[in-house]
Amino acid sequence: MDDAPCGMGGEDFGGSIAYGKDGKLYIQSGKTGFWNLEVTGLDTVQAVPGGKITLTAADTAQALASRESGLQAAVGQHSLAIKKGAPVFTGNLTTDFKGADILSFQKTPDAAVRAAATWDEQNLYLAWDVMDSTPWQNAAKVPEDMYVSGDTVDFQLGADPKADKKRGTAVAGDLRISIGNFQNKPTAVIYRKVSDVKKPKSFSSGVIHNYPMDYVDVLTSAKITVKMRGNGYVVEAAIPLTALGFQAAPGLTLAGDFGATHGGTGGTRTRLRTYWNNQHTGLVDDAVFELMLEPKNWGELNFQ
Repeated sequence: MDDAPCGMGGEDFGGSIAYGKDGKLYIQSGKTGFWNLEVTGLDTVQAVPGGKITLTAADTAQALASRESGLQAAVGQHSLAIKKGAPVFTGNLTTDFKGADILSFQKTPDAAVRAAATWDEQNLYLAWDVMDSTPWQNAAKVPEDMYVSGDTVDFQLGADPKADKKRGTAVAGDLRISIGNFQNKPTAVIYRKVSDVKKPKSFSSGVIHNYPMDYVDVLTSAKITVKMRGNGYVVEAAIPLTALGFQAAPGLTLAGDFGATHGGTGGTRTRLRTYWNNQHTGLVDDAVFELMLEPKNWGELNFQ
């Protein structure tokens, strides 16, 4: 009876429950047909002795992961056509990337994100238009911590088209580029969990105390422009394909994702993470889980 609607009309808010003079409980359920039902077994209900439940940070992470796994299953895998073209950066995503497919995604209306991408033989061109009431603020002390320290835009990519599409962890070719405002300068940092070239760094959190990355460095070859407005900002970036480790060509399909992080007032800490395809992004206050690459949750990027 849990699935039976209650009452007539377009809005089924009806139904009734009654405690009879005979000491029994009755309910009515149904729509075009009605069922009069007696609720039995209440005489066997017993109070459970009181006690304490302790929830740890690991429990919270596990509960959030379970919820977001359901969200990810509902989303599935989005697909984006990346068309060929070299935009001129003016700070207007719509006109600069005219003709490109533009993504729109949000967790809250006041933090909505639009993103776009094009390519040529030298660069991958990326753009984000981010709604933010305290735009482009980041309090990171070192560039590699920008992703947990306030506002950033994010691009994640699997540069190896032969890699297992269902992989849960990063492999060679998988990377993340985080762009933020580091000491009043737009700065891009590239992260590779697995890399033949080594520039290692370890990250830690309350749950995982040693999470090593093979390669973490400022991407000095990226050309970045930022245009501010009262309720947000636009970031446009040209990333050399040599830094990404692949050669773009029509017909190439790679896995990837676009995202943005929002900081609290003053940009002291990331408080919201929003991504185009990966829904396993609700957790904050954990530097390791916020850093991890999850290729199985990425979308599909089709170069045209």
